[in-house]
Amino acid sequence: MHNSRPKTPVKPENEHHLPINPRRKFRRRGTGDRSNHPDSESEDEDKSIMTDSSDHELDDFGSDDDVESGLPTEERRKFLRKQRKQNNLDSRIAGVPGRLSEQEKKEADKSVMQKLVQNAILICLWYFFSLSISLYNKWMFSSDNLNFHFPLFTTSLHMVVQFLLASTVLLIFPSLRPEIKRPDPRERNGEPAKPLLTPLFYLTRLVPCGTTTSLDIGLGNASLQTITLTFYTMCKSSVLIFVLIFAFLFRLESPTIKLTLIILCMTLGVVMMVFGETDFHLSGFLLAISASFFSGFRWALTQILLLRHPATSNPFATMFFLAPIMFVTLFVIALFSEGPSAVLVGLQLLAHNLGVAKAVVLMFVPGVLAFCMIASEFTLLQRTNVVTLSICGIFKEVVTISAAGIVFHDELSIINVSGLLVTIVSIACYNYMKITKMRSDAREKLIRKEDQPNGAAIGGERYVEEPASEPLMGDAQEDTARRRSGSAGAFRAR
Repeated sequence: MHNSRPKTPVKPENEHHLPINPRRKFRRRGTGDRSNHPDSESEDEDKSIMTDSSDHELDDFGSDDDVESGLPTEERRKFLRKQRKQNNLDSRIAGVPGRLSEQEKKEADKSVMQKLVQNAILICLWYFFSLSISLYNKWMFSSDNLNFHFPLFTTSLHMVVQFLLASTVLLIFPSLRPEIKRPDPRERNGEPAKPLLTPLFYLTRLVPCGTTTSLDIGLGNASLQTITLTFYTMCKSSVLIFVLIFAFLFRLESPTIKLTLIILCMTLGVVMMVFGETDFHLSGFLLAISASFFSGFRWALTQILLLRHPATSNPFATMFFLAPIMFVTLFVIALFSEGPSAVLVGLQLLAHNLGVAKAVVLMFVPGVLAFCMIASEFTLLQRTNVVTLSICGIFKEVVTISAAGIVFHDELSIINVSGLLVTIVSIACYNYMKITKMRSDAREKLIRKEDQPNGAAIGGERYVEEPASEPLMGDAQEDTARRRSGSAGAFRAR
C-alpha cells in the first residue's frame, strides 16, 4: 500500500563528508502545527516539517546562529547580550513594555542591597581586626614602646595559631572540608580517583601563595621597627597598583579606561599622603614597598585558589593549607635574619619583665586576631574580586592613619590631608561604578532566568532539552555532529 508523503530533498552522496552544524537540531515550538505532533512521530514527518520551516528559521535566527556557533565563550556572551538589548529596543519601538517590570527591578535592587549589606559587615570585621593587629604590631615592635624586635619570629607563631584554629573549624564543621569529587566509574573506565592535591599543584600554587603571604606580613612588620605606623600605612597603600597589575596579568579583572583613571587618582592621593615625611628611613621604606609588591601578588594567587580549586574553595580550607607554608617560610627567614640566640634572649627578657603568662598571651593571642582578619579577607575576596578588596583596603589604611594620629600622635601636613581626601573621593567613584555594575548584572540575571526556565537562551529564543534519540539524521552523522559540537543531546526551540 502506497502512502502519500511529502517528498524530502535527496541527500548528496558525499553528504557525510560535509561539516554538520549542530545548530540544525534547533527547531521552533509553537510556531505552527509542530506543537501538536507527539514526540513519537516518524522520521519522514520530522524531515518534512524541518523542510517546510527552513525559510522561517533562516529568516529569524539562522544567520546569527551560524555566526554565534563559531565564537568563543566570552565573545558568545557579548553577542547574546547585544542581541538581547536589540530585542528590547525593538520591543520598545513596537510599543511593547520592556522585559523587566518595576517589581522585577525592585527585586534586582533588593538583591544588590543584600549583597552590599553582607559585604559591608565583612568589611567592618576586616577593618576591626586589621586595625587591632596594626596597633599591636606597632606597640610590640617599635623601639619607643615594648621594643621586642623579632617581628618575623613572632609572626611565625601567629601562623601556628592560624593553622590550629583552621583545623578546629574544619573538624567541627565537616561541610567545610574539601572533598574529592567521585568520578563516574563508567566514564573513568575503572581508573583510580585523582588525588585532591597533587605535588605539582602544591609546588606551583600553594607554595608561591604561602611564601608571598608570609613575606607580605613579615616584611611589613619588620618595617615598623624604623618607620612610623602612618608612613607604613601610606607606603602600603601602593599595594593597589601591584594588585591591578597582577589582576590584569592573571585575567582576574578586565582593564577599562574608567578603572585605570580611578587607580591613577588613588595613586596620586597616596603620593600626596607620603609627601613631606620628615622621619624617613630608606630601609623601612624599601621593606614596606616590598611588602606591598608581595601583597598584590599573593591576593591574585589567593583569588585563583579560592575560585578554581576544590581543595581551597573556602577561607578555612585555604588557611589550613597555607599556614604551614607561611610558618616554615617566616621561621627560616627569622633564623637567618634575627638569629636563634637573640630570639631566645628576647623571650627571656619579655618573660622577666612582663611575666610568663602575659608574655605567652602577647605572643599567641594576636594570632587569633590575625585568623579572624584573614578569614574575613578571604570571604570578602571570594564574594567580590581582588581589585574591590584592595580598594576597600585603601579606605582601611585611611582609618589606620586616623587611629595612628590619635593613639601615637603621628602628625599630618596639609598636603597629606589633601592626598587623603583625593583617595577617599577616588574610592567613592569606584564604589559608584561597582554598584552600578552590580545593579545591571542583577537585572540581566533576572532576564536570563526568564529566558532559561528549562534550557539555554540563544538569541532571545528559549530552548529545552530533547532526547538525542530522535532521528534527525543517520546514526553515523549524528555521532560526528556530537563530537564536533561537544553537545550531549539535541534541543528544541520553545
